[in-house]
Amino acid sequence: MEVATRHTRWSLLSGGYVADMKRILADLSRNGAILLLLLLTACSDDSDQQLDARTSLADAARQAELQVGVAFGNNASAGRRTLAASEFTSITPENAMKWPSLAAAPGAYDFSDADQLVDFALSNGQRIRGHTLFWHRSNGLPSWVRDELEEASDPAARLRELMVDHTARVVGRYAGRIAQWDVINEPLALVSGAFDPENIFYELLGEEYLDMALLEAHAADPSAELFINETFTEFQAEKFDGLLALAQRLLDRGIPLHGIGLQGHFFLRAPDETILRDQLQRIADMGLLSEITELDIPLPLFSERAEPLEGQAQAYADVFDACLAVDLCTGITTWGLDDANTWLDSFVLSAGNAPNRPLLFDQELNAKPAYDSVVEALLR
Repeated sequence: MEVATRHTRWSLLSGGYVADMKRILADLSRNGAILLLLLLTACSDDSDQQLDARTSLADAARQAELQVGVAFGNNASAGRRTLAASEFTSITPENAMKWPSLAAAPGAYDFSDADQLVDFALSNGQRIRGHTLFWHRSNGLPSWVRDELEEASDPAARLRELMVDHTARVVGRYAGRIAQWDVINEPLALVSGAFDPENIFYELLGEEYLDMALLEAHAADPSAELFINETFTEFQAEKFDGLLALAQRLLDRGIPLHGIGLQGHFFLRAPDETILRDQLQRIADMGLLSEITELDIPLPLFSERAEPLEGQAQAYADVFDACLAVDLCTGITTWGLDDANTWLDSFVLSAGNAPNRPLLFDQELNAKPAYDSVVEALLR
C-alpha cells in the first residue's frame, strides 16, 4: 500500500467526480442561468470541504488508506467504547497484552482481558496492534521472571526458555488475527543510541535476544508484521541513528523485521514536521514500514499562544502530514482516547503540567480542534 498512489487515486476520484457533476449540471441547465449558478455552487470545492468537515475520523482514515488507532483498555466506559469503535480503524491493547498482565505467575496465563479486546476490535472491523512482547521497563516484565533468573543455574538459558514459551503462547494464540506486533519495546537507553544497560534481555543474551524474539514471533504467525518500537527518537538524532543501525544489522542477518514504531510522546517539545518526515523516509528507504505508535501532544506546550488548542491542532496536523508524505508510513495511534485518561498526568516527567490534555477528545468526550485538523489532513 503506497501512500503516494493512494493519495493520487483519491485526488483524481474527487476532482473527476466534481468535474463530471459540473458538466452534467451544465447540460441540464443551458436554459436556466440562475439554476446553473445555484447548482454549480452546490458542487463547488467549498461545498466539498463542508462535507469533509462532517466526515468522521475513521471515514477520513479509510479514504486516506491510513490506519488511525487508539490505545484502549477493557475498563473503558460505554461512551468511550462507542467512541473507540466509531472513530478509529485500529486498536492497541494498552496493557492487556503486556507480559505481567497475561501471566501473574509462572505458566499461569490468563487471556481473558486480551481476548475481550481482540473480540471488540474484530467485531468492529478494526485492525489490532499487539503491544508488547518484550519490554524490560515499568510494567513490561513480571517480577517473577527476575526471580526465576536469579535462582537459575544458567540464567541466560532460562531466559531463552521463557521467551520462546511466551512468544509461542501469545503470538500463536492470536495468529491471523493480530496484524502487527511490537515484538521489542524500547531496547535502547532513554538518551542515547546504545542499548539500555538495565535491559535484562540484552544483559543476559546480548543483541541475540532481538533475533530470537523476532524469529520466534515469525514462526508463531508468519502473517504478522513485526516491529521494534522505540521512544524519544523524534528529537534525538543520535538515538534515531542508533535505532536504524540496529535495524540494519537485523536485516543484514536475515531476521524478519518489517517495521519500526516511533512512539511520538511529544511532552518535551512540539513535533517538527520536517524532522519527523525525514526520519520516516529514512525508515522507508530501508524497505521497512513505519508507524507513529503512541502519539500524544500535551496542551501546555502551547500555553504561551493566544489559542493553545489551535497550536495543538497544528501540531497534530504536522504529525499526520509527515506520515502521509511517506509511502511506507502505514498508521498513527494515539496513546489514549480522551484527556481524562492519559498516562502523562501521572508520569514523573509530565505530571507537573497536569492536566496535560494531550489527546483528540476532551474530558467530556467532545472532539477538539486537533480532531478537526487531523480529519482535514487525512482528506487533503
